[in-house]
Amino acid sequence: MTVLGAFFIPVVLLLFLWRPFYLLPLLLIAAVFEAGSTFNGTIGDFEFGISPFYLTETCIVLRLLMLTFGPAKLSNLLPRRENPMRATACVLLAFWLWCFCSAFIMPHLFAGTPVSVPRGGGDEEFAPLRWNLSNLAQAGYLTLNVGTVVYALNVVRTHRQVEQLMKALYLAVFIVVAIGFAQFVAAQGGWDFPYETFNNNPGYAQGFDQDVGFVRRINSTFTEPSYAGSYLAAISCGLLASFLRGRRSLGWFLALLGVTVTLFFTTSTTGFAALAIGVSVLLVYFNPFRAHEHGRKSSVLGWGVILGVFGVVGSVLLFTPDLLDAVLTTTVEKGESYSFWLRLANEVHSIELLLETYGLGVGLGGNRSSGLIPTILSSVGIVGAALFAALLYKVGKSFPGISARSSLQMGFWALLAMIISEVVAVPDLNRPSLWALLVLVLTQLNVELDQRPNMKPARLIPVSARRPPLQPSPGVASAS
Repeated sequence: MTVLGAFFIPVVLLLFLWRPFYLLPLLLIAAVFEAGSTFNGTIGDFEFGISPFYLTETCIVLRLLMLTFGPAKLSNLLPRRENPMRATACVLLAFWLWCFCSAFIMPHLFAGTPVSVPRGGGDEEFAPLRWNLSNLAQAGYLTLNVGTVVYALNVVRTHRQVEQLMKALYLAVFIVVAIGFAQFVAAQGGWDFPYETFNNNPGYAQGFDQDVGFVRRINSTFTEPSYAGSYLAAISCGLLASFLRGRRSLGWFLALLGVTVTLFFTTSTTGFAALAIGVSVLLVYFNPFRAHEHGRKSSVLGWGVILGVFGVVGSVLLFTPDLLDAVLTTTVEKGESYSFWLRLANEVHSIELLLETYGLGVGLGGNRSSGLIPTILSSVGIVGAALFAALLYKVGKSFPGISARSSLQMGFWALLAMIISEVVAVPDLNRPSLWALLVLVLTQLNVELDQRPNMKPARLIPVSARRPPLQPSPGVASAS
């Protein structure tokens, strides 16, 4: 058992037995410990670690099975038929079924095809395709992720419960920023930081010791700086959207500033790209040069404050030349690096795998590319990619737009920026942070769209069918 296990294992078990709903807020917190493990083990030559996220999901899925084996049926666990989220849940289940089957069929069907080894940890490692425990692990992770979504859609019914999930997300962001700042201060002061506490999962390649020039790149609780940067970029876009929606306060401003500064400490190309694309989309969506419909005020003030945030971040970079050089090295000069061309060649190879497998893919967990799109296409094929795209389309179509609550704005835009970062350079379909945000947004939309009446409306009886008033008997009439 690890240090993280000493905390998460008893908490998860207590919540599983007595407060099962709170497993969902705990899941949002556990998602940021992507590089950590609660306990480690080996099966032959296969090393594995159980992360806090998947430990929590395992207990959630057990709770879902208890509901399924009880009086409730699986169809009753999905949103009701009048709710648009029911169709979204059905698409998600279809995506899971195809990916799960592909993990066991395609490696045998296309055995021997050269693929990029998912657990190899590098862009140059290729091996003949064969079924292994990585396929089983990825299929298991996806099953846990989808089962958690189904459980959340069934359990989270009120806005109060959604707000509890949001509080858990805020706490998770605070943990990431606090540990990131601690790593930066330790690197500047020449102190030792206990990386082994958060980077102890043998199932993942750990990149917490990366330097650019004289700057130590921080990775916070993630496996490497690029993963930390993508998460911080997603949260930055979510905070920006919520700020533009009207949630403007000093605390919100300081949170946005802290997250953005920590993002620049990662010097992550992926994070910078996701932030730039996300802010560009927000600029079009929350147009500062026109007033929004229904008499809403223009977002000029909000964008002015946001420009102030980026001005402060720019000042920090100007006063720290080493950090500025590191940022330039990982952005402007990135296209000239050897790793960039390796990634490009890996993506081309993934497209070739799609053609060699006749559009079916080599199976979930069979190939790992440099971005999410070539990874999905090469592993689960055109069908899997189409189902995943349909899922994202359903989520976007269900989003209410500018009129949505500020909490929903934050969740939705954070999820969108996370997907952008995955497309850029984070090829992990089962990434905990991605599925934590997906669980949050789907439950938010489900509560928003599911207008359940508190009580059944009174049954209206037609006038013609009403009973005539009772007539008094003759004896009673004469007595009167």
